[in-house]
Parts: sequence; structure tokens; C-alpha cells
Amino acid sequence: MKQDKKTQSVENQNTSKEEELREKIQELVFTIDKVEDEKLVVINQLKKALADYQNLEANTDKRLSLLYMQSRKGLAEKLIPIVDALTMAVKSKKDIEFDDKTSAWADGILQILNGLEKSLEEIGLKKFIPEMGTKFNPSQHEALSTVDGDIPGVIYDVILPGYILDDIVIRPSKVVVTKDKR
Repeated sequence: MKQDKKTQSVENQNTSKEEELREKIQELVFTIDKVEDEKLVVINQLKKALADYQNLEANTDKRLSLLYMQSRKGLAEKLIPIVDALTMAVKSKKDIEFDDKTSAWADGILQILNGLEKSLEEIGLKKFIPEMGTKFNPSQHEALSTVDGDIPGVIYDVILPGYILDDIVIRPSKVVVTKDKR
């Protein structure tokens, strides 16, 4: 009987230890589940923060690109009238008789004009002079006057060249357009 009691006591202790171990395992399982849930929350927060950052970066790039385009456009719009004035001055050289000193001055003006046009090309501004006889396009040309012609709606003469910056017309070319003789 003593052995039965001893065996029973050992069995009770084993059962008690098993219960304790089961409870600890259950607590550990609960803790693991809780940590896994917290990990998922943190992962989702990190993904959202990364997406927000990428959106911010893309938005910043777009704004910088737009600002760069606007600054180049503003610069071009201010310099185009200067190019026009210098071009007219150079064209008048043909009508004026120059001596050696004044001829060198006129050649200097021509070099300034060429340098300015080259600098404008480097920022992406392209001069376009439409060919005579091509069809008038109101998105690229501005008709200053009309003349009678055989074919209506074609360019008869170019008064001033147009300018394009990154495929955007900054200034349309100023032209004379034909109209129907009737």
C-alpha cells in the first residue's frame, strides 16, 4: 500500500508538472500569436511608410521638373525679343555702309547674336522658321496678315521665327498667309 501511495504521489506530481507545462506552453503559444500580430502591424506600417515616401519622392521629382521647365520658359520668353532685336540689327547691316571700325562692331553684334542663339539651344529652345508654301497651322503659326493667292491657307512669308521648348510652342512664328483670290 505504501508503494501505491508513493506511486500515486509520483503520478500526481507528474500530472501536476504536465499541467504546469501545458499552461506554460499555452502561454508561450499565446505570446507567439501576439508577437506575430504585432509583427504584421509593424510590417504593414513599414509598407505604408515606404509607399508614402515613394509617392513623396515622385511628387517632388514632378515639381522639380515643372519648376525647371517654368524657369527655362521664363528665361526664353525674356530673351526671344532680344534675339529678334539683334537679328533685325544684323539684317540692317546690308543696307548700311560701314567703314573698318563700324564693320568690326557689326561683326561683334553678329557674334553676340550667334552666341545667344547657341545658349538658347543648349537650354532646349529651338527656333523654327516655316517654309513658304507649307500649310498654315494655328498651333505653330500666327497670321499677321493675308495676301491673295492661288492656294488659300498656305504661308506666303515669314515675318518672325517661332520658338519651341521641349515640344511646347513658346512663341508661334509670325507669318503672312494666302487667302482665296475671290
